[in-house]
Amino acid sequence: DNIAYGPRLLGVRDKTTLDEIVEVSLRRAALWDEVKNDLKKSGLALSGGQQQRLCIARAIAVEPEVILMDEPCSALDPIATQRIEELMRELVEDYTIIIVTHNMQQALRVSDYTAFYNIRKDIINDKETRWGQLIEFAPTSDVFNS
Repeated sequence: DNIAYGPRLLGVRDKTTLDEIVEVSLRRAALWDEVKNDLKKSGLALSGGQQQRLCIARAIAVEPEVILMDEPCSALDPIATQRIEELMRELVEDYTIIIVTHNMQQALRVSDYTAFYNIRKDIINDKETRWGQLIEFAPTSDVFNS
């Protein structure tokens, strides 16, 4: 149900089609072998790395053009982080992936392009206002080697 939710919202009603979408999405997220015998189990019972891959499976189930990831590995151990990064490198063949991370090493490992933002602060009408300001955007190798 977790992964089928998005396709159902988009109008997919056929159970066989939904089952296929669920299996394909879980396989692409490298999670099928770990959960195939327990598909009715709550996602909350999964490990942190498995939960993150479940989120990725939910995203790809609706075949988006872009996948947005906000700190996808921030609470994961190094092994789970490596698995998510490998998965991102595979998925980039079919999807544009935009990640937000404070981990510069991860940005270097998984990105083709890097945008570096900083917080800009101003006082407007006696109120402090903050917004992100793009400082640099370039191929990752240029950003990290300059």
